[in-house]
Amino acid sequence: MVDSHQPQTLAATAAPRLLVSRPAGDPFSAALEKAGYTVVSTPFNHCCVAGDPHGPNISTVNVWEEPLRNGHVMWVVFASRRGVEVFNKLFPDTLAAAAKAGTHFAVIGPATGVALRHLGLEPDLTMPASAATGQQLGQALRERVDYPPQKPTKKKPPVPTVLCIGSALSRWDSTVSLHEAGWDVTCLPVYTMMPLTADELPAGTIADWQDGQFACAVVTAPSAARVLVTLCGKGNVVCIGDTTAATAKKVGLNISRVAKTADPAGVVEAVQLAFPLTESAELAAPSELTEPAAPSSQLQTPSTSQPRTSLIATSATADRSGEQAEAGA
Repeated sequence: MVDSHQPQTLAATAAPRLLVSRPAGDPFSAALEKAGYTVVSTPFNHCCVAGDPHGPNISTVNVWEEPLRNGHVMWVVFASRRGVEVFNKLFPDTLAAAAKAGTHFAVIGPATGVALRHLGLEPDLTMPASAATGQQLGQALRERVDYPPQKPTKKKPPVPTVLCIGSALSRWDSTVSLHEAGWDVTCLPVYTMMPLTADELPAGTIADWQDGQFACAVVTAPSAARVLVTLCGKGNVVCIGDTTAATAKKVGLNISRVAKTADPAGVVEAVQLAFPLTESAELAAPSELTEPAAPSSQLQTPSTSQPRTSLIATSATADRSGEQAEAGA
C-alpha cells in the first residue's frame, strides 16, 4: 500500500496515480492498488465521537439509552455506517434490546444496512443515500405509520417517536415533514468529522496535486470533497456516490465518474472507466517491482438533555451534507 510519497518503481509510475480519501490499508485503497493503480491514501478528516474533546456532547447521547432499551422509541434512523458503529460502541447491546422491545430500524444507504446486519439486526426500511436530503424518508415512514390518522379513531394513537442517529454534519431535511405532522423527532449526533490540516497530509501531497501529478482523487464522502478543495485545490475526482458527487460539483471539482455501487468493486470500476490502465501497468505486480522510481516531478499524468420533540437540523447544517451513507467514511 502506498500511503506516503516514498520512492515508487518504474513500472508503477506507468499507472495513473490516485489520491484516495481513505486510511492506508483500507479496503478501497487496497482494491485500487491490487487493480494496478499507484495509490496515495490519506483520510481528509478525523472522526471525533461523542465524549471526545471535539465530539458531540456525550450527556445528550446518554439520555437515550434507557428509552431505547425500554422500547419508548418507535423508529431509529441511521444516516451512516459510522453512526451504527459508533452508537453500538458507546452502548453495546442497546440496539438489540431496543429491537426486542419493538423498535424499528431504518437505514440510509446500503453500507449502513450492512453495518446494522453485522450486529444481527435487520433493517425494517432501507432508503437510498440521497433520502436524508429529500422528502423520501419522511414519506416512507408515514406510509408505515398512520399518524396523524387519516380516519377518525376512538382512541388517540401515541405520537410516533423517531430518533435519527448520525454525524453532527448529517442533513435531516427529510424529517421536516414528520416534525410538522406532529411526530416526536430528535436528530442525535454521535460523532462529527474534523478536517485535517495541511501539515497532516502526507508530505508533498498538496504540491503534487497542484502540479498535476495525480490523475484524480477518489472521494468517498461529501466532507472529503470539501477538504480536498480547501487544502489542495480543484481537480478531477471519482466519487463514491451521488451525494458525494453533488457536493464535489458544488465546490468546483471536475467529476470524472461516479461509482455505481458504494463499495470497493464499484469504485475500482469507476476509476477504470475514467482512467484506464496501460497494458504494462496491468501486468505489473506491486510485489515484484524493484527498480527505483523517477522523481515525482517527472511523473506523467493522464488527461438535547431530555427526550423531547426537537429537530436539530438548522440552516447551518443544511449547507453541509456531511458524512452520509456512502461508504460511511
